[in-house]
Amino acid sequence: MRRRLASLLAPLCVMAHAQDNVTVFGVLDTYLERVEGTTRLQSGGVSGSRLGFRGSEDLGGGNRAIFMLESGINVDDGTSGQGGLLFGRQAWVGLATRAGDVTLGRHYSPLFFTLVTYGLGGGMGWAMRRTTSPTIRCCE
Repeated sequence: MRRRLASLLAPLCVMAHAQDNVTVFGVLDTYLERVEGTTRLQSGGVSGSRLGFRGSEDLGGGNRAIFMLESGINVDDGTSGQGGLLFGRQAWVGLATRAGDVTLGRHYSPLFFTLVTYGLGGGMGWAMRRTTSPTIRCCE
């Protein structure tokens, strides 16, 4: 009886293969703070801790499906940043073509990209606001 059941279930078992088109990335940004004789572990000394996943899938003809999921982490207590949202930094999907990319979802704001691209603000990160809107990038 067990052999018969095992032979019936065997074709249903498939191996899960790791995807080489998904990248896991992250930053642990923490520091020790000493105030009035008390030392504490704090989160976000410079840019904030994060864990993210980004990837793409070739659709053929020079087209790719793309995605990004990025979550903020408070290292000092292990909670999610950005008001407790799981992927509160970025969560978007899109289509990449030879002409450019179209993405929909939660993105960093245009001000953030301007500051990062041109090094404005001395790296202080005062433009870390997010927006939920379509983004179109052309001709990279």
